[in-house]
Amino acid sequence: MRRVAHDSSAIAMSSVQLEGGPNELSGTVELAELDEVKISEEKIKIRYGNGYEHYETVRPAPPRTSGGEESEPMTFRWVGRTKIAE
Repeated sequence: MRRVAHDSSAIAMSSVQLEGGPNELSGTVELAELDEVKISEEKIKIRYGNGYEHYETVRPAPPRTSGGEESEPMTFRWVGRTKIAE
């Protein structure tokens, strides 16, 4: 089941740059391709394995190009992991 819960649709539909955390989630990531993502303006929470990986904004979204596209993805840095309660 793929779920993206968000407060900011611009982030949800774009690529972001993730720093730190699991190797599989590092680098440029398409949020729409992940199973479960919760997004706010400053944080991203991604379900991964038996928990959630938490990321916070390092660099906000750059200005859009004249075509309406972002020139670079937003950057988020890994800040921790929480386990899913059983």
